[in-house]
Amino acid sequence: MRYIKFYNLKKTLVILSYLMEYCPFHPLRKRRNRVEFIIIFSFLSLFVLKACASSPVIRVKISSEKQRKVKISATGPYRIKGERIKNFLAAQELRATLKGIVMEDKILGKEVWIKPERDSSLIMVNGRRYRGDILIFQQNGSFLEIINQLPLEEYLYGVIRAEISSNWPAAAVRAQAIASRTYALNKRNDSLKKNNEENYDLFSTVKHQVYRGVEAEDDKAREAVDATKGKVITYQSEVATIFYHDCCGGHTASSESVWGKAFPYLKAKKENFCKGSPHYYWKFRIKRDNLEKIFKDNGFKIGKIYSIVPLTFDEGGRMQKLRINYSNGDILDLKGNDFRNLIGTDKLRSTLFKVKKENDYFIFTGRGRGHGVGMCQQGAKVMAERGFTTEEILKFYYPGTEIKKIY
Repeated sequence: MRYIKFYNLKKTLVILSYLMEYCPFHPLRKRRNRVEFIIIFSFLSLFVLKACASSPVIRVKISSEKQRKVKISATGPYRIKGERIKNFLAAQELRATLKGIVMEDKILGKEVWIKPERDSSLIMVNGRRYRGDILIFQQNGSFLEIINQLPLEEYLYGVIRAEISSNWPAAAVRAQAIASRTYALNKRNDSLKKNNEENYDLFSTVKHQVYRGVEAEDDKAREAVDATKGKVITYQSEVATIFYHDCCGGHTASSESVWGKAFPYLKAKKENFCKGSPHYYWKFRIKRDNLEKIFKDNGFKIGKIYSIVPLTFDEGGRMQKLRINYSNGDILDLKGNDFRNLIGTDKLRSTLFKVKKENDYFIFTGRGRGHGVGMCQQGAKVMAERGFTTEEILKFYYPGTEIKKIY
């Protein structure tokens, strides 16, 4: 974002300089006196800086997989592909067909924009309100991809309460706002590097960060976003690549151990703040037959499972690799994260676990919730309760970084 901002400013100044040199009617033409030049140039510079300071636009995929139809309405007048909808309280159903997206008997094509006519109007998608515009693509002939396009700051209003409680101490809520803004900007920048191959920058689910539109907003969430507007976590003057999670279980994980990519500010470290979290300790039991079924349903040719043996751990005790011993002495080695995803991240809340077999059951006991990389949200809450500032919280979880306002 830093480069985009200065590029736009530089481009605008080049245009102004061209007008000064060659346009005989432009007020900045060199024949004008110096005082007039300074006044007008200062006014235009302020205008340019104000335009550059606006929130960037983000594109969020809000549709579920294999969605074939959607109901659209609004809280005020709006347009669907240029057509003004008079009875905006009545939902319009858009469906994917072989001929394109259809509304009533009209074929709207493969791409449909839905835009409010007033700033106060909110588009409703399946009954949920969203700021900004809605873009619907028909993908693979049968499915709809629904994108909410809106300013980043307004997007964050709908993220905070979907990720944490806005009733937490203000320092923790503001830390979440800065972390979420940084994460979203990275996703947006990744999309720009890929030349917008996808129609969206990030998902509205736990795959990226949870976003629930206006329904998730409240005054405290908006206050945290507004109070930190434009602030992001940076490393060596670049927007940092950051992650966060619910509860680290007493020890964070490095990005290298989880995803194989190292960042100097995403190292594993002890953390003594989240011990009172409801997710600090957990236990999960699964019957052997059910475990075998999960493997078979996911394409593994596996027989009767006899044991699950840990092979390697990271520095915080998270399972890096484990071995499944099954029928005829066969073995299957899996990464800890792959095993967790296979079983279900809601069941195996982290890879910080131990496993034992009791009769016909496998019993997992563990600590923490989530991948463990970066900020521990439960720990940030406790830090704020103990008087740590937003900046102190973020620097604890992302050592070596700085907080900068980039717009």
